[in-house]
Amino acid sequence: MADDDRAADMIRVLRSVRSVRDLRPDPLPDAALAAILEAARWTGSGMNRQPWTFVLVRDRTTLAAIAAAAPSAGHVRNAAAAIILVMDSEMPELTTFDEGRAAERICIAATAEGIASALGWVPPHARPAVAALLGVPEGRRVRTLVSLGHPTEAGARTKSEPGTARRPLADVVRYDRYG
Repeated sequence: MADDDRAADMIRVLRSVRSVRDLRPDPLPDAALAAILEAARWTGSGMNRQPWTFVLVRDRTTLAAIAAAAPSAGHVRNAAAAIILVMDSEMPELTTFDEGRAAERICIAATAEGIASALGWVPPHARPAVAALLGVPEGRRVRTLVSLGHPTEAGARTKSEPGTARRPLADVVRYDRYG
C-alpha cells in the first residue's frame, strides 16, 4: 500500500470514530480485543510514565454492577466488554491528559477493528464502588471506561448525515493567531 493510501485509510478511520451507546452483548473476538489493548498500551504518555492499567471486563454480572454504580456509564450494562482505565494517582494533571489519550486510542482501535465504542465517566461518588468491584488497590484512580460491542439496530443509525456532524473547518481553525 502506498503512503498516500495508508494515510487516507488512517484518516478515514479517525473520521469514522463515533460514540455508540446502544450495544449488543454478543462476544467479541479475542484477537480484536488483544489488538485494541495492544494499541492502548502503545499510547504516548508524559515522561513515558505509562500511568495506566487496563482492566478488560466481559463478565455480565460485573458489567451490570458497574452500570448500577455509575449510571452515567449505564451503556456498559449491555456492552460485550468494557475496558476500565485504572490510573496512577500521582501527578493528576499529567495523568488526566494521558488518560484521555489512552481512552481515545481505545476508541480508534475499536473502530479500526469494526467494533463500536463509547466513553463512560465514573463520577466521584461511584469511584470507590467501581474500584472495589474490580479489586483496584489503594492509590489508583478509576474514572474512565470504554464500552465495546456491536451496535444494536438503533445504535447503528447515525444522528446526522455523514460529514455534517462537525462545524466547518473555517469555523474552528485560525492561522498564526486567534483574531
